Amino acid sequence: MIFDPVPKESRKDFFDREEEIEKIKSLSSPITLVLGLRRTGKSSVIRIALSELDLPYVYVDLRKFEEKGYISYRDLVLELQREINRLIRKFPNIIDFFERIEGVKIMGNEVKLKWGGNGRVKISSLLESINDWTENKAIITIDEAQELLNLRGANLLPAFAYSFDNLNKIKIILSGSKMGLLYRYLSEDDPKSPLYGRAMNEIELQPFDAEKSKEFLQSGFKQLNINFNEFNIIYEKLGGIPGWLTYFGYYYYEERDLNKALSKTISTAIELIREEFDNFLKTRAIATGRYLTVMKTVTNCATWSEIKRALEAREGIEVSDSEIYNYLNQLTDSSWIVKEEGRGYCPSDPLISKVFSLSR
Repeated sequence: MIFDPVPKESRKDFFDREEEIEKIKSLSSPITLVLGLRRTGKSSVIRIALSELDLPYVYVDLRKFEEKGYISYRDLVLELQREINRLIRKFPNIIDFFERIEGVKIMGNEVKLKWGGNGRVKISSLLESINDWTENKAIITIDEAQELLNLRGANLLPAFAYSFDNLNKIKIILSGSKMGLLYRYLSEDDPKSPLYGRAMNEIELQPFDAEKSKEFLQSGFKQLNINFNEFNIIYEKLGGIPGWLTYFGYYYYEERDLNKALSKTISTAIELIREEFDNFLKTRAIATGRYLTVMKTVTNCATWSEIKRALEAREGIEVSDSEIYNYLNQLTDSSWIVKEEGRGYCPSDPLISKVFSLSR
């Protein structure tokens, strides 16, 4: 069902994004970036592409570490261990290719990866072994890969660069909803970055426009044999983020009442957005009040000068231009705000505006 909030893994339950799915499946570069705001369908298009490609894959979802504020090497290695053991259950012969790797212990029909001390496992060695094993291609997917900025005790960029240059059967897919942070992590334009100059396949999922939002809702309600015509008001209230439209369709199916379904959708959105912003603040706790002031100021869009005045009014002191630029860059890189021509800084999603127009 299109209106099922659970991420989709089949095209028959998914709407649109045909072009994006095919671009992912092309694997036209050793590294593919799948970009887009939260709830635009990145995880679903990746999972559908993986299912249709029918190639061995490892899938690591880093969203679980947002609440933690950082990722330890232990965290990462244990996630890889879980996925590698999933591969072993499906392809038992792959275990033989891990025997020679330092930091890997074979325990019957599974592996244990050493994450601490001397001789800990190297990510590049794991990728090399998978490359040697697979007859065709194998895919390494890291969802919300910008969280690797918060990885402690290791840097994956050299492993990615090594794979890009030397492991022709390994394809890496990195998704990111905080697009500026993902670009900052990869540092493709920095001559000092291991990935400098590497051409990557980039796919961006945009929110639906008004017409596409209408088509999405029509398609979902047609599946459910529901007559619905209030498309304009839904786009006006929720915008074109597919995730919010999905929640609305799901709640409308339950309630059969426009106002109740809208209210439940907005309440769900507010709760999720607040939780995500609280996670954003965890590594920026010293400036929590200032970030909240910026977000409240830009609910209906605001210029740089208006933001500066709001911050200084709150603080009662002068706030330096460099500090203001830092706050705005952090919020922009994390996709909370966007800079629009003629309007200044605006929330990236209408429901983000709703959250910060309410008192906290």
